[in-house]
Amino acid sequence: MVITFIGLSGCGKSYLSERLAEERGFKNICCDDLIEQKLTDFLKAGGYENIEGVAKWMGHPYEANFDQNQKLYLQKEKEVMQEVLASLGDDGWGLQQDYVIDTTGSVIYLDEEFLKGLKQRSRIIYLGIPDSELEFMFKQYLEQPKPVIWNDIYKPLPDEDNLSALKRCYPQLIRDRTERYYKYADVTLIIDRQNRDKFSTKKILQLAGAR
Repeated sequence: MVITFIGLSGCGKSYLSERLAEERGFKNICCDDLIEQKLTDFLKAGGYENIEGVAKWMGHPYEANFDQNQKLYLQKEKEVMQEVLASLGDDGWGLQQDYVIDTTGSVIYLDEEFLKGLKQRSRIIYLGIPDSELEFMFKQYLEQPKPVIWNDIYKPLPDEDNLSALKRCYPQLIRDRTERYYKYADVTLIIDRQNRDKFSTKKILQLAGAR
């Protein structure tokens, strides 16, 4: 079978994907790593590497090169998803190897055809964030940034400083993404950080409807 995790950066996708790989023998497809590989030449030109380097290369939405880099990132993400879907064939249930796809937070901004293809080939689990952790998520975004696609949601007000604009627009980004995640999810799972260790891979497989 194939399980796909979707959700915001920092929601636990990588953590649970790695546990499925270690405890259940799933092959872990980390989309962050695959996109980073496709961006290697651009990252090297700026002296960047790893996911933190991708975030620095991407920048914040108020920076000059952000729109250009955001567009290029999505192009590489599209290429990665094309390759992932091709590797899964027409039916993820018929594969001899079990897979878990650790997507980026921005996968829901890809074309409808890719998202429908992903849904056709896998069970999509949306890892949601409780409202109590949204402030922590914003703080984490500032202190330990990962590449974030804003999709034209960042719109500063006149005379508004960058940090204030980010803080005001971030909840809107969450709402926009949440609606999109719900649209494609087969299962929604909301786990706070303190309880991720307690959530078993057996339960994940049950939720995914393992045959």
